[in-house]
Amino acid sequence: MTVFQDAGYRRLWASGLCVNVARWMDLVTLGWLALQLTGSPFMVAVAAFARAAPMMVLGPFTGIIADRVSRGHLLLVTQAGNATVAVALATLFGAGAGAYAPLVALELAFGMLWSLDFPARRTALFSMLGASRVAQAVSLETVSMQIAKMGGPLIAGACLARLGPAACYGVMATVALAGFVVSLGLQHRIEAPRAARASSSLAATLASGLHAAWESGIVRAVLLITIAMNVLFFPYQHMLPVFARDVLAGGPTTLGALVAADGLGSLAGALAIAAYHGRLAHGRLFATAVLVAPFILVAFSASRSLASCLAFMVVIGVAESGFAAMQSTLVLLAAPAHARGGAMGILSACIGTQPLGTLAIGALAGTLGAPRAFALNAIVALAAIVPLAVPLVRRR
Repeated sequence: MTVFQDAGYRRLWASGLCVNVARWMDLVTLGWLALQLTGSPFMVAVAAFARAAPMMVLGPFTGIIADRVSRGHLLLVTQAGNATVAVALATLFGAGAGAYAPLVALELAFGMLWSLDFPARRTALFSMLGASRVAQAVSLETVSMQIAKMGGPLIAGACLARLGPAACYGVMATVALAGFVVSLGLQHRIEAPRAARASSSLAATLASGLHAAWESGIVRAVLLITIAMNVLFFPYQHMLPVFARDVLAGGPTTLGALVAADGLGSLAGALAIAAYHGRLAHGRLFATAVLVAPFILVAFSASRSLASCLAFMVVIGVAESGFAAMQSTLVLLAAPAHARGGAMGILSACIGTQPLGTLAIGALAGTLGAPRAFALNAIVALAAIVPLAVPLVRRR
């Protein structure tokens, strides 16, 4: 039975779609506004750092929170918070008071809310559907992320070009509020297990999650590869505003098209994965995706036409979908029930290392240019990933 036949899952999926549309609109808007307000690639990286850093710092603890409190209420809090921050940004820019410092401060709040939403939403999938259907559920969750990755940047680019940032943040607030409404009433389907709500200390719970994650060789490889991908590969996304302006001589519409092309490829890959109903070799698909993606980024960095750049972004997106879907699936299947949220929190902390790479690529782009920074990062990423990923490809 497909998970979409479950009415509760359909609502959780729709809620996630709203969250991801708002998130991708925010990422595109933040990058463009930071570039417009400062003119500096490095300051774009600093803004992206503030947006993503809470995942790195708070990830392990938000995973524990997802195990101890009502996940349904937690998701409602994060979506209401997203709408509130978006309204604050819309008001700020609508009043003509938009500046770099308050933009970054409010984006930090967005990052804190996302660090809570990620482990709560992924562990909610397991609570609702169980181990037998979690791979398909995560794949379809990835589908919603990629639909959002296509639609959100296009909406953001059009709003920025024609209506301005205040309208863009106003649309984001509306989308976040829609996700809040869709999530109402899901609490009883996605509660944390009783055992996970025991009165053990935060330190003991965190240690349990670390132990559960590190005991499995596959999960250990996933965590290390996740760090390598987020420090060395994914930071290119935050420099796309610089690439769109300086290399392609484009504006926010060009930026939106690049990110949307990435989303189109990711959507195609996620749909293909979901069609197999969880019957794929998870580790092999994960490893193949992370070995292919850096090669395509090198090719993208050498391109100077919008058409070829869009084509390369589609292919990168396909690889990224394999990475994203299998990453969470492998960890969810390996972790015991009492530490599942903690293990996902550790994964989110590994994902949250991206800000470190964002600052580095921002400095590189400021001195070498965005294309050379992309290529250099991709080559170093590949060198770090090969020893970890090749054994996963060979594993039956």
